[in-house]
Amino acid sequence: MLRLYYFGALLGVVAILSAPICAQTHAASGARVQHVVVRGTGDAMEVEIQTSGAPVEPDTQAITGPDRIVVDFPGALPAAELRALKVNRGALKAVRTGLFFDNPPITRVVLDLAEPQSYRVSTSQNAVVIKLGSAAAGVQALDAAPAARLQNASFAGARVAAPRVSTAVSNTPLSAAVRETPPPPKPPVTVTFENGMLRIHAEKATLAQVLFEVQRQTRAEIAIPAGAELEQVAADLGPAPARDVLGALLNGSAYNFIFVGEELSLERVILTRRDPNTF
Repeated sequence: MLRLYYFGALLGVVAILSAPICAQTHAASGARVQHVVVRGTGDAMEVEIQTSGAPVEPDTQAITGPDRIVVDFPGALPAAELRALKVNRGALKAVRTGLFFDNPPITRVVLDLAEPQSYRVSTSQNAVVIKLGSAAAGVQALDAAPAARLQNASFAGARVAAPRVSTAVSNTPLSAAVRETPPPPKPPVTVTFENGMLRIHAEKATLAQVLFEVQRQTRAEIAIPAGAELEQVAADLGPAPARDVLGALLNGSAYNFIFVGEELSLERVILTRRDPNTF
């Protein structure tokens, strides 16, 4: 009996001593979102999100109704000192932060906007910087650029048509010019969502393009993961409930997925990159 008591006490001491070590190891290796700093005014504003621990590659998306930019940090926890900010400067109204999902952890930073904004994201080992720009000003700047630079220009996820610049008088009859005009190319992605039924048709599209169109049609929050713009998708799915269609699209992909919402409605899609070492 004495031996059993001694053995139990020894196990208790080992557990007490090892718990802080495990906690310290997790704290040292785990990523955290530490601070948010806002700089600049007017059309030259930037938001720096400072992190610590292991580097994190963020997922960003622009959402309307209301206008906001969402930045997700998969695998990161919010630091105790992380706070929301009231800005009300330029187009940036506020910055909200918090734990979006706990298992696996996802920390979310939301930039609340007064109007749609174009944005650029730059990353370093322990910081992510989002540079904001007025959507209207960006379009005007593009219109002033040479036509050759605008052939493949894109702005805030929408194609921008190059202005027609005439440098010589053409003698080609109008009817002949009309006949020679090629038909517009088919869009690589077509997404419809009616009465809870989702349909996706994609040819030579990327997963990022498909998810963006699904987000636009369903109004669901979808953090498009980094790397999705490199994955090609060819699919003809639905019409069927949104969960069934997205499940068929994402099965076999490099991402784990969780759907939030009712059967015929979709509120949120959480994507995390699958560990290639697990089956």
